[in-house]
Amino acid sequence: MRTLKILFSRSMLATVVLLSSSAQLALGKTYELKASTTKVHRGFFDATLPPVLTIDSGDKVKLETASGNPRYFESLGVPKEKIPAELYAVYEGVEGAGRGDHTFTGPIAVRGAEPGDTLEIRMLSVDVRLPIAGQGFRPGRGVLPDEFNYQKDRVLWIDLKKQSVEYAPGIVVPVKPFFGVVAVAPPPSMGRVASGPPNFFGGNMDNRDLGEGSTIYLPVQIAGGSLSLGDGHAAQGHGEVCLSAIETSLKGEIQVILHKQQNLKWPRAETPTHYMTMGFNSDLDEAAHMATSQMLDFLVEKKGMKREDAYMLSSAAMDLTISQAVDGTKGVHAMIPKSIFKK
Repeated sequence: MRTLKILFSRSMLATVVLLSSSAQLALGKTYELKASTTKVHRGFFDATLPPVLTIDSGDKVKLETASGNPRYFESLGVPKEKIPAELYAVYEGVEGAGRGDHTFTGPIAVRGAEPGDTLEIRMLSVDVRLPIAGQGFRPGRGVLPDEFNYQKDRVLWIDLKKQSVEYAPGIVVPVKPFFGVVAVAPPPSMGRVASGPPNFFGGNMDNRDLGEGSTIYLPVQIAGGSLSLGDGHAAQGHGEVCLSAIETSLKGEIQVILHKQQNLKWPRAETPTHYMTMGFNSDLDEAAHMATSQMLDFLVEKKGMKREDAYMLSSAAMDLTISQAVDGTKGVHAMIPKSIFKK
């Protein structure tokens, strides 16, 4: 009887702890972070960049991102009155007519985050914010650089009501928005890092499966973590073969949860239906190797499997997908369905 009482007490304590943790997350504050000249940074990540917002674990942030330098659209013949005023405000003082896809909102610091911790970023909602978008390719870039050795750009208009883009007569592309870039700051030893290629701290992952309903896990490198998001994509195929997606401004809501001393080495993620690991390398084979190895690590750590059994399970049930093949450092993500795990 005494043993049963002890077990019951422990069970009740575990339940109370779980409910307390859930209640704490539910009671977190909600902040708004608008895209503005003082709330964005462009084209880099840097541990010394001061945060524009500081939150607690469990807090939510309703945020905006901005993609589309007005001078880019003007150069393609769009009248000024058709370009949203919000873009003129965010790109004030920016030189040149580049599209400015890598304009990031943040950084957002999380109190108590330290190197060795993990930030869990829940994508509660992701929506298109403005109807104007751009796309293009450049010489020497993309999957077919020999065939398309010149530059081409175009303006695309998003039907916000229908959530689609009429790409050409009779061709309608549905909107499936996601942030191409989700990153924490790199370690101070790396200095200022260009945002083009993805890395172990996240970055330009360009992974279309990381939209609304997904959760991303990033390894913290500095105190506070310094989370930034941007590079809004209204729609993109796996691979992003010409170099760009349908690049546009997004809005969304995220919830950020701090996990202490998880010692995650590379980004992981999950969707409502799948667990995901990622590999980044200039060699596509090496990126596939990394994504697969990381999945085996996950199955050993979280599902208690022997590594050799995890290897065979991955061959039976895991899919390898090319996230993007055009950012110098290529991305492959491995996905295994949650439905096969019954406990």
